[in-house]
Amino acid sequence: MLEDIPHDQRLKMSSCRSLCTHKDLLQVFLISCELICSLVGQMIKCHLSKLMGEKKLKIVDVARETGVNRGTITRLYHETASRIELDSIEALCRYLNCEVGELFEYVEDR
Repeated sequence: MLEDIPHDQRLKMSSCRSLCTHKDLLQVFLISCELICSLVGQMIKCHLSKLMGEKKLKIVDVARETGVNRGTITRLYHETASRIELDSIEALCRYLNCEVGELFEYVEDR
């Protein structure tokens, strides 16, 4: 039956099957990472959402005004970021008129 399908169509089918497999693996990987993060917990707490809420700021506006990538701000806002550039911290502190210690807090491991 596979022999009846033209070669170029078989390649397309193969690519689609491969893509679906990679997508499924990526989804499993992301769920695993999320589970590990929730079990381990964060040692550095980010107060960006609190600071933005006090000033009634939106993520898109902070990104535009600071030049920090919107995805970075979103991850900080939801406390899912695992790292951040010092330039981004500086830009956020300058824009929010706060100290680094007001933006981030070290929390003892549970």
